[in-house]
Amino acid sequence: MKLNRRTLLRGTCQGAMTVMGLPFLDCFLNNKGQAQTNGRPLPTRFNTFFWGCGLTASLWVPKKAGRDWEMTVQLKPLEAFRQKLNVFSGLRCPLDSKPNGQHWSGLAAAITGIAPFRTGEFESSTLDQQVAEVISKGARFRSVSASASGDPKQSYSSLGGNNLLPSEPTPLSLYTRLFGPGFQDPTKGDWKPDPRILLQKSVLSAVAEDRQRVMKQLGASDKARMDQYFTSVRQTEQQMEAQLHRPEIAATVAIPDAPAGDLEVNNASPNLRVITPLMARLGAIALATDQTRVFNLSVSSPQNAMFVPGDPLGFHQSTHEEPVDPKLGYQPRVHEYNVASMGLFAAFLKELDAIREGDGTLLDHSVVMAFTDQSYARIHSVDGLPILVAGGASGRIKTGYHIVGDNSPVSRVGLTLQKALGVSVDNWGKESLQVKTPYGELLA
Repeated sequence: MKLNRRTLLRGTCQGAMTVMGLPFLDCFLNNKGQAQTNGRPLPTRFNTFFWGCGLTASLWVPKKAGRDWEMTVQLKPLEAFRQKLNVFSGLRCPLDSKPNGQHWSGLAAAITGIAPFRTGEFESSTLDQQVAEVISKGARFRSVSASASGDPKQSYSSLGGNNLLPSEPTPLSLYTRLFGPGFQDPTKGDWKPDPRILLQKSVLSAVAEDRQRVMKQLGASDKARMDQYFTSVRQTEQQMEAQLHRPEIAATVAIPDAPAGDLEVNNASPNLRVITPLMARLGAIALATDQTRVFNLSVSSPQNAMFVPGDPLGFHQSTHEEPVDPKLGYQPRVHEYNVASMGLFAAFLKELDAIREGDGTLLDHSVVMAFTDQSYARIHSVDGLPILVAGGASGRIKTGYHIVGDNSPVSRVGLTLQKALGVSVDNWGKESLQVKTPYGELLA
């Protein structure tokens, strides 16, 4: 018999059913003596971080490969996470004769492994959703997205096509979704299933036979449409099932008070420096309390509208209009915006790394993929797209490396992450972006 922490001894006594809980046994620990959740190791989480307009190649790409790489000027804000970071350079984004959708083709290739036909649409579900299908079972939400610049359409999470899953646009809306109505704090002793969830689950169960009967009467195209619909219904059922069980968590966290509703949320750099860590903290607490295992945070649109008050151009316009300084060899104002973007990424990682969990931190039990849309925004180039990956995936990913892609398709990163996260996939991507070989040197 397979035992876990929820195993009960069941029997009858004078005709009545009785149950008895087991004491905490050694078999409830993994081979490192660390507490497990439901008899399994602590869940691994997947996160994405998006910023627009890329970086400056001459200032961010380390000169050395491997673990002995030197910190570059544009990655300097990430110095504290150097040993928990993998840097990928020299990655190619072949478009297979499809047009280069300015500010779209690169990001779509990075998170779907497919060059898109149309700007604003994905040719498949995005990487976070493919991972969520495997790791999010048992969590309250399949995935959660947030936009630190305040636009719900700034989401790079999709089930395919132009079906973007909207982002929470303010700290208050993110807090309300995660910790508002329907949330029960798993750290408190008064946790109990929400009776409304029980009723909803009963309603869906009652129509299960009707669903099967209807499917038998449909043609092939209608079956495909209905299967898509029932997939979302099944996901709803799984989400409700998760809410009927108290999450077993290993992190020590406290649910904060709701953030103020009048916080300024826009593209101003000073505001982004306030809103980004606040949203990251809420997302980190949601991960630690098993509300979700997939959290996506964006700080801009692909046409990055970040601006410093007083700058008439802002980030995106500067990439096109600021001349290259003949002595420096790069655009100095764009460089400052590049560094600011990496500072926002560092703020995200800081919140994940601040939560102690098991033998490490939440970041150690996570993977964060930071991606962008351009390698050189001035000419909308996508070859050499910057990709950064942080976190060790509970020991499944080796960290501290600079991987020189040598024109490998950008999709190799996505395949590697799926392998590390337990997604059953032999290859990923299509056409020239289809890859079969992950970065094996990073897989533990």
